[in-house]
Amino acid sequence: MSEQLPENVSQEAVTLFKSGYHCSEAVLLAFEKYTNKKYSDDVKRGMSAFVRGVGSSGCICGALASGVFILSTLGGRLSTDESTSHLEKVIKTLHDDFKKEFSSACCRVITRNSAKIFGIGKYNTCHKTVDFVAMRIIELAKQEKWI
Repeated sequence: MSEQLPENVSQEAVTLFKSGYHCSEAVLLAFEKYTNKKYSDDVKRGMSAFVRGVGSSGCICGALASGVFILSTLGGRLSTDESTSHLEKVIKTLHDDFKKEFSSACCRVITRNSAKIFGIGKYNTCHKTVDFVAMRIIELAKQEKWI
């Protein structure tokens, strides 16, 4: 895989987000475009539910939820005979890195504080979460040799 892969996925995800896709959709579609991983239309439709923090509830950031899902499709299990402990550590790393970067994993907290943290209005910070997650999932997936 190319050294430019994280940047390519990130740029594509931000472009898709700015064109009207939700953060969760943009991350998944960009990841699919630049990797060998293919997702069904049902999965792509499923990403729509993570808008504005899971159905507009303001809970977990949709970009982060998408990243968790993508990494799970790469390192998850297919039977109860397999362990999820390693995947859990990778997901915790993504979560903790995200929380360190944005002071929360919660959409409503990030968007509420965006003016204070970034000097910009509500939801104008979302391209930053999309960029961060897209870059970080590629880095983690490469580190784990999942891509």
